[in-house]
Order: sequence, then structure tokens, then C-alpha cells
Amino acid sequence: MKQIKLLVAVLLAVSITACSTAPKITSGSVVKVEYKGTLKDGTVFDSTDGKAPLSFLMGSGQVLPKFEEHIAKISAGKSGKFTLKAEDAYGVADPSKVVKIPRDERFKGVDLKEGVVIFANNKLATGEVKQTPMKVVGVSDTEVTMDYNHPLAGQDLTFEVKIIDVTAPQSAAPAAAEETQSEA
Repeated sequence: MKQIKLLVAVLLAVSITACSTAPKITSGSVVKVEYKGTLKDGTVFDSTDGKAPLSFLMGSGQVLPKFEEHIAKISAGKSGKFTLKAEDAYGVADPSKVVKIPRDERFKGVDLKEGVVIFANNKLATGEVKQTPMKVVGVSDTEVTMDYNHPLAGQDLTFEVKIIDVTAPQSAAPAAAEETQSEA
């Protein structure tokens, strides 16, 4: 009986050690995640279904900060579900970003129907051109009402995720040691 208890204790210790060796998700980790994002009414707004997992560097600003916070609480191989409030996702819709623009030659050849998203080419001070998405929310003979809010502004977003892989951050110490050795 003592041998069975000892064997169980050893197996338990090995399994705990194996579980704790999975890299923690911290700033600098590369995380691969499969996900499905839905709106309150169940509409899927984005998904990796049928695509490669999303891969991103924690702390780099590649994904929403609150998304990262929730991901950091899940281990590799595990799944989770969480909801981001609108203010923690793409913000609340800003009424000042809904503007009326004269319907002029800028819109020549453009299919102006409510709900259509078009892109404006805006020239920055650097000379670079940035495309800004705009949703057509109203059309008359003389003007077009455009919404410059992010398409998901004002929406709570629910994510079902599975962490596929986590690569721990690379330590800068070995690189610094190599540089010191090369300089000698």
C-alpha cells in the first residue's frame, strides 16, 4: 500500500511539474490563438475559423490591450471566453465623427448606398497617404452623411479563444554576453 501511495505521489509531482513548465504569457511572449469574435446579438464579426491562428507579440500593441489582459490569464492549450466592453474595445461611438459632406466630384462613380463602407485617401503632413474607412449612413441629392467611427465602435465584443502556442520572451542577457566576448 505504501508503494502505491508513493507511486501516486511521484506521478502527481511529475504532472504538476509538467504543467508548471508551460511558458507564462507575459510581455514579449509570442502567442498563437484561435478565436471567434461575436457581437451581443451573436453575429460573428471575425474568426480564425478556416484560417491560420492569430500570432502576436504581447505588449506590442498589435491587439487590443484588454484582449491581451484576458489572454494573459489563459495557459497554452487552454480555452476561454470573455467580453470586452465597448470602451475597452474600439470605444463608444463618437457623434462628432458623423459628418455631412457636399455630394460633389469626390463621389463621382462611387456607389453611395446606406451601409456601404468606402475609403478616403487622406494626405498626411509627411506626404504619406492614409486610407480612412467611412460608412455611408445617409445620402441626398446634395450631401452624403459619413460615419468615421470604427465599424465596431459602441459594440461589446465577446471572444471565444484557444491558446495554441506560447513562445517565452527571448532574454537579452545571452546576446549581451556574446557582444562582450566578441569585443575581447
